[in-house]
Amino acid sequence: MALKRLKCDLSPELTTCLKLADSVRPDCCQIRDRIPSDAECFLRDIGKELKKLYERHQNRFTKRKRIMDLAIPRNPQCRFLPRCSCPFKRTIEIVPADFPMHTRTEQLALPTVRRLLHRRNEAISSGDKIGEGILNRWLRYSLMSLYSRLGNLQPLQKPVIKKKLTAKQKKKREMYIKKLAKPKVPKKQPAPERKAGEVDQRRLKKLSRPKVYLEDVKQEWEITPSMRNYKATDRVKKLAEPVARPNVHTNENPEKVSPNALKYKPSERIKEMSQPLAKHDANLGPADLKDDPFAISPNALKYKISSRMKELAEPKEFENTHIRENPFAISPAALKAKASPRLIELAKPKGS
Repeated sequence: MALKRLKCDLSPELTTCLKLADSVRPDCCQIRDRIPSDAECFLRDIGKELKKLYERHQNRFTKRKRIMDLAIPRNPQCRFLPRCSCPFKRTIEIVPADFPMHTRTEQLALPTVRRLLHRRNEAISSGDKIGEGILNRWLRYSLMSLYSRLGNLQPLQKPVIKKKLTAKQKKKREMYIKKLAKPKVPKKQPAPERKAGEVDQRRLKKLSRPKVYLEDVKQEWEITPSMRNYKATDRVKKLAEPVARPNVHTNENPEKVSPNALKYKPSERIKEMSQPLAKHDANLGPADLKDDPFAISPNALKYKISSRMKELAEPKEFENTHIRENPFAISPAALKAKASPRLIELAKPKGS
């Protein structure tokens, strides 16, 4: 099956404008600075190295017919079209690589840093210097690979030497260790949950204890020597004197009327409140009694009753459940009932 190649494919089998002869090459790709004659001898070696690199990459994969058929895209489209470098003014800068360039398969085949570190620790513990050097080289390759850079793996650093603790820091650490060494205080057990209708046993025990009554025995009063020799101070003597308060509620001259009361004039409200309450005479009849008790008001004559009022005006129907229609009828359930052994036992007369 012949594979269809795209124009953007730069594989060795496809001829592009950059690999055409000078006579067929388009105008945009004219070689202005030709290779000097003394440097043309390197072109063959460079071509061989490039060809080996392509062959090495292709031999890395196991080509199967089914996989190659599935690899053909249904709608082949160019993701990237190579542009000729002729229109650009800036020259292409070639940066030499510190490490040798690898193919994608070689980049993926490099072991992970985590495994290499584990194996290097084993080599250091066993004293294998040769293995340690090899693993260090592999670590350097893996850390500087493309996928390690994409994963942002940091290169190895020298371990930081810990400083010695000062006397103050040592004392602080000892206090912290003593604090951690103290045994933990066990927490109190929570009270058991009671279900609905269950009695609290602890409450019952507390209530069942007999009540203790403490007898309050008063001691006999005795005069102590300190009480006999006590001398009252001036402050105590002053506090012991009775307080003389004037009697404000009694008037010295009750017959005398104050001049303000003689000149006082009551207001209309006070005059209104000073009048006695009007007592209703039973013989006069009720105060709201109409002149014509049989007269009907005009509003009552014009009133139209609503459907709701009609519904509320209807009397309720009550069913008398205490009196049966047929008092001598026996219910069907009573006819089908079967007496239990307990009922038969209770139905026997006493002494039988």
